[in-house]
Amino acid sequence: MTDPTVRPHATQRTASQPRTPTSSRWRRWVLGYGWCLALLLPAMARAEMLDDLISQVLVSHPATRSQRALVASATAGVDSARWQFYPTPSARLEAANASPTDRLYQGDIQSSTLSLQQPLWTGGRLSSGLNKARAALTVSEAGLEEVRHKLALQVLQAYGEWMSASLQTLANEKSLATHVRLREQVERRIAQGASAHTDLVLAVARLELIFAEVTAARARAQIALAHLEQLLGGPVDAPGLFAALAEPRALNGTPQVLLDRALAINPSVQKSRAQAQEQETVIGERRADYSPELYVRFEEQFGNHNFPDAGAQSRVFVGLSTRFGAGLSALSNVEEAQANYQSALAEIEVQTRAVSDQVLSDQALVVSSAIRYTALKTSLQAAGEVSTSYDRQFLAGRKSWLDVMNAARELAQTATQLAEVQATQVVATWRLVIYTSGVGAVTGKTL
Repeated sequence: MTDPTVRPHATQRTASQPRTPTSSRWRRWVLGYGWCLALLLPAMARAEMLDDLISQVLVSHPATRSQRALVASATAGVDSARWQFYPTPSARLEAANASPTDRLYQGDIQSSTLSLQQPLWTGGRLSSGLNKARAALTVSEAGLEEVRHKLALQVLQAYGEWMSASLQTLANEKSLATHVRLREQVERRIAQGASAHTDLVLAVARLELIFAEVTAARARAQIALAHLEQLLGGPVDAPGLFAALAEPRALNGTPQVLLDRALAINPSVQKSRAQAQEQETVIGERRADYSPELYVRFEEQFGNHNFPDAGAQSRVFVGLSTRFGAGLSALSNVEEAQANYQSALAEIEVQTRAVSDQVLSDQALVVSSAIRYTALKTSLQAAGEVSTSYDRQFLAGRKSWLDVMNAARELAQTATQLAEVQATQVVATWRLVIYTSGVGAVTGKTL
């Protein structure tokens, strides 16, 4: 494609002549369009597929690496919660330097104590802590899948915008070539005295308009490509992508079946459910603070500050300890946990409605875009035939120059609408596959 920043210059004109771009300049634009198509052909050997692009982003994006680290942290948290059921060892070594008149410290200067304390009953605190750690691991795993899900959708959205803009660019460049031909045709007719200068004014105005459309479409394609490159963290081969444009995906199942699948596997819904489960375990953990903890402790003491040469002494303690906290804070902690649990339950409903809205909207979009695609394809063929026919009828004197220009414009508009619908079909069907079957269904692998 030619550089969109290059602007065709005007030829020298008198006050009565319209401003027209240089013919050689427009020919270079048309030749550049032809070269663009030619360059796309060898790119078939290095074509980049949409599924490969999604896979690369899921592997390389820092958000997935960050979430994997959180999963590793939560896994270690589960191991730590399991260790709470085991005895707690401790050691103490003290040296006392007391005055000769201190009656309490007349024994050994050094005293060391080794102890091992085992909880016997905690009111469910340890079990709740383990369940909370497991729920936190489930939350982090669902969070990883949620990140992958969102990244795949971001890649798909950027790809759809790039695909639509690229196809619209080609359609507008074809129209640009047509309008260049029409402008040159009317210039020859003016020179022969067969057409009025107003026909040239109309041709130049339409040519400028289609030039602006080409420039805008190229800009949109570049913006979308830049977004893809930011997601990938590196350059994207645009010709390779264009050489292997994605096709709409087939959808199996009724709308209700697709919706049920989406709600069953959606990572955001699963994450919300895991967060609700985590908050439920917190309630049990906080309620355990009402109960005292029963424990047994084994001690072995070497040396005694009170008695000289005491030697090794063994002891066994059975005791109770409380975790009430200051005032009635234990009651407030339970109320806080219960409120957080209710909030987590409400979040499940929020995510469920969001997924339902997206899936139902995409289903309607798939149906409507399929109908539009069929209608626009038929309309495009008809518009092409009408435009060709109007060209011949104009030369025969049966159609006006305005009819010819309008037919060319309608052909371009139909082509750009068809390009937009093609991209919409790809985005909507691929997005539904991601929602109803997971990211692995579009990448073909587990990452």
